[in-house]
Amino acid sequence: MTNLKIESLTSHNLSHYKTRHHFEPVGEINSVHDLQEYCNWAKENKVNIYIIGNGSNTLFVRKNIQSLILKNKLPKYTNSLSNNRLEVSSSVSVMEVLKYCYQNSMNSFYYLASVPATIGGALAMNAGRGKQHGCTIYDFVESVTFFEDGCIKTLTNSQIVRDYRKTVFTGIHSKLILSAVFKFERTEFTENPITSRQIWAKEHQDNIAPNCGSVFKTANYGILEKIKGMSIGKAMFSDKTSNWILTKSQSSYSIILLIKIANLLHFITRQKIALELITID
Repeated sequence: MTNLKIESLTSHNLSHYKTRHHFEPVGEINSVHDLQEYCNWAKENKVNIYIIGNGSNTLFVRKNIQSLILKNKLPKYTNSLSNNRLEVSSSVSVMEVLKYCYQNSMNSFYYLASVPATIGGALAMNAGRGKQHGCTIYDFVESVTFFEDGCIKTLTNSQIVRDYRKTVFTGIHSKLILSAVFKFERTEFTENPITSRQIWAKEHQDNIAPNCGSVFKTANYGILEKIKGMSIGKAMFSDKTSNWILTKSQSSYSIILLIKIANLLHFITRQKIALELITID
């Protein structure tokens, strides 16, 4: 491999759960050329690839992670285009875009002001307000540009296959989202929508300990309500926010056990359940 640095790393900073793991191969993506070379290396060494932005929805399962973890270090940029359009690189944070929109009196996905994700991560996961609201980041997307198989490709909004908390990019780490073009509408504000969402989050979301937000994208909330407050070791289902696991442990073991209990209860009662977290081993 030319000019690429793959190193071992022991850290608790690659996931918002703050669990500590030893990552055998870790690298940084600074260009599309880097990703192509990493893909070649991973194929030769028969390991999986996982690309992270802020790690806001990532659960590392094992103490020693064998997957090649790649940190998205693509250059950050936001380019203002005509007709209230904005081109944004995937490494830019959601909050940076929201601040731009507010300062320029534009409607936007302000409900994501409580989500510590990058634009690339939000696009890959089809981040939104909640299934009952039917609002997602793609309400504002004009196109997405990504790198795959040695080529830079662009898909328009209508060409991007997606479902609730899922897109053609979810879990497909040979596809690297490079940027997106958003189309916003002008609006007038009576209050700061970013501050309003943060106040809402403080009231409804439990952030007293490390967490990755919602755990399941599909679940029976009657069951989840019954296990609120359940704890194993230093991890627990929040007694404030349903579908939310807090942890003060450096191990992910207790988190995994809590998830298995929820899965078992859904299996016994024949209810559907599916993780929103991305699990990596």
